[in-house]
Amino acid sequence: MLLSRALLFLTAAAAFGVGPLAGRLGPVVGSAALVLLGVALALTASGTTSALAAAAGALGAFASGVLVTVSPAVAGAALVALCYAERTVRVRAPAARAVHVGIALVTGALAGAVTDHYLAADLTVRIVVVVVAAVLVALPLLVEADDPLAHALGEIADEVDEPARSSLIEGAELCRTVDASMLDRPTALQARRTWRALLRLAQARSRLAHAHRVALPVAAAPVPAAASAEDEAGSESEDRPKPSANHGDAVLKRLDQKIADHVAALARMYTAADSAKAAEASLDDEAMRSVQTSGETLEEMSKAIVEEV
Repeated sequence: MLLSRALLFLTAAAAFGVGPLAGRLGPVVGSAALVLLGVALALTASGTTSALAAAAGALGAFASGVLVTVSPAVAGAALVALCYAERTVRVRAPAARAVHVGIALVTGALAGAVTDHYLAADLTVRIVVVVVAAVLVALPLLVEADDPLAHALGEIADEVDEPARSSLIEGAELCRTVDASMLDRPTALQARRTWRALLRLAQARSRLAHAHRVALPVAAAPVPAAASAEDEAGSESEDRPKPSANHGDAVLKRLDQKIADHVAALARMYTAADSAKAAEASLDDEAMRSVQTSGETLEEMSKAIVEEV
């Protein structure tokens, strides 16, 4: 978490510190530098290597380069809003999503206007202005967004049928609520691998669901009335279930079972880790025993004083 915030701060500082000077590098090199800065800012703002984030960052860099001659504030607003586009999609509540977009537009406009105003200032002032701009760009993070993996599982859950839908919804909720810091490093690595495997299974299940929806209307198409003698002779065999259809159903059932197994294994692991942490905390009673000892000592002292009086 801290690393991603630091990377966002650095990329935002580079975008608003180096970006306005990219025109001095020439049309080709300067444009490429702007695009790279926009993509880097979008990826760090998103916190994930998403194609949508990279595309939005490149579009934001292009829009900023076009609009900077009109208004640096508008250019900054377009850059920041588009770089946060992927994260905006993951904000679950509509009102919070609107607030997220509004903060991105306002902070981007302020950052663009401030950095352009002090473009010719001294180096010290320039550094302070770039730091302020980077802090402004990070403000949309105050609006909570859904975890990228949980969002992806939730999106896929809307596309598939039961029982995979319930398993994926449970997995998404588990991903939102667990605390990964309770796991040690080897266990956390295995957990990340299991989450990635669950996402691959969910994507495969979604593709098969789409394939079945396309295949069903084709299979239900009426047979032409004029059929050859060979077709009539083979009609009895065609009425039997096709091995390919049976195989597809078997694959769907296997995927559903594997998805449920992955979610159950992850839930069991996090529950066990939480229980272990709670048990470990219950053993740490040294401070309580020290307080009890101090209390007993003070009681003995008070009794002795009373008896002496």
